[in-house]
Amino acid sequence: MKKCAIPLLLLLLWSAGGEAASFAVKDVQISLVGDEYRLNARIDYQLSEEAHAALSNGVPLTLKVLLVVEKVWRSFWEPSPFTRTLSFQIRYHALTELYRVVDMQTGEEQNFVTQDAALYALGEISHLALANTGQLARGEAYQLRLRADLDIESLPLPLQPLAYLGRGWKLTTGWSQWPLQP
Repeated sequence: MKKCAIPLLLLLLWSAGGEAASFAVKDVQISLVGDEYRLNARIDYQLSEEAHAALSNGVPLTLKVLLVVEKVWRSFWEPSPFTRTLSFQIRYHALTELYRVVDMQTGEEQNFVTQDAALYALGEISHLALANTGQLARGEAYQLRLRADLDIESLPLPLQPLAYLGRGWKLTTGWSQWPLQP
């Protein structure tokens, strides 16, 4: 009987939840301000049942946004003129009944009464400097590639195996790309 219990548990973990969860890039605006490209973006974060339950029980969640400016047609070994990872953490404090959002780059913290308000604030990227025109080769076409993910590696160690096995934890926008207009 014990031999059947382990595969059944793995099957339940694999098929559990996550139907309504999604991360999606809703809006991207790239503008040239002086000699610098700037990004305004809106990412919609919808947590799975598993991620929501973990957050509600005090487990901090880290969301990462990966940004890459690169040539449209580039060699495999050619470096990108701009690569950056933005990290944000959201956690729930049961005592104060507040959601705290921390910008891991600056250490800036904000408190929110609802999870929806905190996730909305996490999804706002405003006036982020991308690349200077001096870094880009004249006559070449460039693009911005963007992806947002739930960082499973930042979860507490006992939760990581469940996150790797369960579909409700694989939250990502996938890669999206936009041209940089001169």
